[in-house]
Amino acid sequence: MGITIKDIATIAGVSTSTVSLVMSGKGYVSNKTRQKVQNVIDEYNYRPLLAARQLANNRTGNLGFIISDVHLARSEAFYSRVLHGAELEARNYDTSLILSSVAMDLAIPGNIPRFLKGRDVDGVIVAGSVPDELIRYLKNENIPLVLIDYRVPNLKIDTVFMDNRSGLSLVINHLVSQKIKKIAFIGGSNRHPSIKERFEGYQIAMEHAGLGHISRDEKYRYFIESETNMEVGIEGISEVLKNVPDIEAVVCVNDTTAAGCIQQLRKLKKRIPKDIAVVGFDNNNYASMTHPPLTSVQVPKIELGVEAIRLLISRIENPQQIHQTRIIPVDLIIRESSLKSI
Repeated sequence: MGITIKDIATIAGVSTSTVSLVMSGKGYVSNKTRQKVQNVIDEYNYRPLLAARQLANNRTGNLGFIISDVHLARSEAFYSRVLHGAELEARNYDTSLILSSVAMDLAIPGNIPRFLKGRDVDGVIVAGSVPDELIRYLKNENIPLVLIDYRVPNLKIDTVFMDNRSGLSLVINHLVSQKIKKIAFIGGSNRHPSIKERFEGYQIAMEHAGLGHISRDEKYRYFIESETNMEVGIEGISEVLKNVPDIEAVVCVNDTTAAGCIQQLRKLKKRIPKDIAVVGFDNNNYASMTHPPLTSVQVPKIELGVEAIRLLISRIENPQQIHQTRIIPVDLIIRESSLKSI
């Protein structure tokens, strides 16, 4: 006969109801107690009759994770890390995560992920941009839903974002502290919520530094209706330098764009950071390996996935709760690419 929930409670020195709360994720349990109970569960490899619990709750025990083909195919690992965080946290709720990628020209409802056709999931996380029609479909079907790094105007949906505006404030303050004034901004599609917020953060911080006339000048910015990639950085810095040859720094919307920017600046024989400082956003794995190493805003990608799972489970358990937007703090990792004093 295997170990029971009562045995777990006795070993951990808590009540059976506390063990149930830890396993279900419902109610309040202190972090110390939760960890103590979880350690006992792990030590004895206790697994409740999950199928029976799911049947009683009319649940599948599965959660869907949807990402666009474009994001999944990108060389940088931003969304892969987000997915990893979601997977790790899903295990704490005895749920399985099912991944599906979709094309940006997805036909709806004909080509929706298979797990949606059979309602084989209890809820869905959507990471990054996907066709808005898919999000509206999920909403109309009353499928519990959480968005990561994306939103659709006029739709009330639980969302997890990194603190984009705060990140740009850290960047601008860092550059301005070195007496740098002529700061340009390079981004992709200004319709993407994160890119839009990062540009807004750039403008707000520049205004606070008394440099609003620069941030409002279109010659100091570059946008293109495209997914961000190295080509955006290459074309962006070329265009900005054509209009403002004496810029002192460039803030790139992400590290991929910054890598393209650095490549082009080196081709143009510009010294980084002596001639032009460069800053990215996301702090991906290769940020420290560029030449010179890239200053970048650190985004806790694992935590984005973890928080999305927590929010989705909360929505599944409490369908009537008010929709939430949870903001994950960021930090600035300063490296050689932005230190003018070097």
